Amino acid sequence: MSKIITLALDGEAIQLADMKITATMQFQEKDQSGQTSSTDKAEQGVKAKELRISGLIPFSKPELLTRIFELGSAMDNAGKLHVYRVANMTAQAINLREVTFSGTIDAPQQDGQMAWLVTFTLREHLSVPEKKQARAAARTGAKTQGQTGAGASTTTTSTDADAEKMTWFERRVLKPTDEALGKLTGGSDAAA
Repeated sequence: MSKIITLALDGEAIQLADMKITATMQFQEKDQSGQTSSTDKAEQGVKAKELRISGLIPFSKPELLTRIFELGSAMDNAGKLHVYRVANMTAQAINLREVTFSGTIDAPQQDGQMAWLVTFTLREHLSVPEKKQARAAARTGAKTQGQTGAGASTTTTSTDADAEKMTWFERRVLKPTDEALGKLTGGSDAAA
């Protein structure tokens, strides 16, 4: 086993001998050529970055294998996979900070080595493209909410939220009178 810690999750060292870490990032695209020989593709976005980790755990240290499986199956309070802060040179180089376990954890026995070859994948949690989409959606939502809020203050509706904003006089006297007049004149918008 190497004494140098090359990978840590939430500050806990992952101790694998001969550890190999591969960084990947997938560019999703769809073939647009149909039955032709065209190379047209439709871009469908950049997917989350991933770290593929592999390394050996000797049979004499089964607790290390047990711990990796525990980390992989850990859940948060909401019942989702636990999000880990990752410490690793490769992760730092590609600006990867938070990860969850993804795919499978494999641990086949290695013939002639008295060890398991453990492989697993750590996927980025809230990738940069996801954060950009969330910020854009929040800006759009704020604009929509601002427009809806301005419109609601100029018109009277019968929702519970508006009923809470009305005074006792508006709720008990003016609103029933307005509704009764609306029925007589063919609708509340007939006067307008």
